[in-house]
Amino acid sequence: MKQITTIKIKIPLTNEINRTMNIYIKGLQFCINQAWRRKIVNNIELHPFVYKSLRKRGLQSQLAIACIKQATGMVKKAKTKPVVFKQAMRYNFPRSASLKNNILSIATVKGRQKFDINIADYFSKYANWKIVESMLIIDRKGRCFFCLSKAKDIPIKKRSGKLGIDVGINNVAVTSSRQFFNARQIKLKKIRFLKLRSKLQAKGTKSAKRLLKRISGREKRFMAYWNHIISKQIVSDCKVGTIVLEDLKNIRKQRKGKRFNFWLNNWSFYQLQSFIRYKSEREGIKVIKVSPYMTSQTCSRCGSIGSRSKGFFCCSHCNYSLNADLNASFNLAKHHSKSDDVMVAITQPNSLNYDVKGTIGAIATEFRAN
Repeated sequence: MKQITTIKIKIPLTNEINRTMNIYIKGLQFCINQAWRRKIVNNIELHPFVYKSLRKRGLQSQLAIACIKQATGMVKKAKTKPVVFKQAMRYNFPRSASLKNNILSIATVKGRQKFDINIADYFSKYANWKIVESMLIIDRKGRCFFCLSKAKDIPIKKRSGKLGIDVGINNVAVTSSRQFFNARQIKLKKIRFLKLRSKLQAKGTKSAKRLLKRISGREKRFMAYWNHIISKQIVSDCKVGTIVLEDLKNIRKQRKGKRFNFWLNNWSFYQLQSFIRYKSEREGIKVIKVSPYMTSQTCSRCGSIGSRSKGFFCCSHCNYSLNADLNASFNLAKHHSKSDDVMVAITQPNSLNYDVKGTIGAIATEFRAN
């Protein structure tokens, strides 16, 4: 199982880098136009039509080759002619860029530039991973980053059993090992963000707009922080070989009223599942996705269709009753799937118990204690 991670290194934005980026972006758009017009998606076929022009623009040989490869890659995936907006320049490591003894050397239109860098100790565990791609990126704030993508094949652990994970709104996640991650604190924080944004937007002054700009992204970082904590605890406590997630591709197509739609459209289901996936795969745990159709309305004990009300499931056939999300996670652990085309409504359990291991309340209390 191949795993890829990216190491992001901040470097100063010099005039040479800025000039090289401008030339590269213009050359990239030129290559895209040529590839699209000639219907070429192979970099070797495109090479004779654009290489000399890229060299005349000032790009070094390796940067020109990287530009051609990047252009054909974009054209191959696109349904309409791509337009370059993002300032990203591809490098061929170690030909046009190298890293040795904490000194980063990159090619520019004025020759090589070298930078002394400090790589965090956290990235030392990726030292033996193979470099598969390198990019120079300038973000909207004018910050310059050199990104190294590294890959490694991780063997799958030979374990039996499956762990079902049901994601929702009132409970961020519920696992078949009876872990509940309650979302009460997250919902309260999101409501505060909503009220603050509404207040500042209604005010409309320059200072209010400056504050809106300053706090932009804060809610996303807050949600990503909790998703990292939750996914890490789920994976670290996982003792089985396979994790089963719901395929929530069409989850936002549901409509159940203004209040429900607000939470549905402001919840990061995919981010949590993606965090669980990459953390699991790094531990050699297989991750699969199945249809969530009727998972919270089917009895995990006898398989009959029961009733669900206010986050609680009750089976009329065997009189089995439990939390609807927990019931769904049991069904997912059994790889329960009746239809691959129909998506079930998102679960909305009514559990606020902070005493259960894994709840956000319990995690927050432990975090503050440490």
